[in-house]
Amino acid sequence: MLTKKMLRRKLRLIFMGFAIPALIIGSLTGCAADGVNNGHRTNDQKSETYGHDGYMGYSNSNPNMPNKLTFLNYDSDRKLINQVLQPIEGIKNSRVSFNGEDLNVRIKANPSLTDAEVEALQAKAQQVVQLNMPRYHVKVKASR
Repeated sequence: MLTKKMLRRKLRLIFMGFAIPALIIGSLTGCAADGVNNGHRTNDQKSETYGHDGYMGYSNSNPNMPNKLTFLNYDSDRKLINQVLQPIEGIKNSRVSFNGEDLNVRIKANPSLTDAEVEALQAKAQQVVQLNMPRYHVKVKASR
């Protein structure tokens, strides 16, 4: 025969076996909403995410940051700089170096140029490189 004490104990075990897991499952499914209702914020504006670029949005969220995984890298920038400097008359050769967002260009001018012509060449190269590389702080130095 079951006593009152034994009956209470059995009812308590049944309650703990069903009610507690149900509360845990209910609380976990409630957390999945994360403050967003069907992809919309509470002020009725659609939430925006970065594109699926295969790199967890890294290259889409930082489009001007040079890295090897995108088309914006130092090698392609160096090729473009040499390409825009090639048509300028008076440049014998050039050397390009990067330091973060600083871009240093050293130009070796033809020895036949005067000092004023070297300065004009330096100013022209500064203008052309800065126009084509707006994301860098460009410094151009010219010498003979």
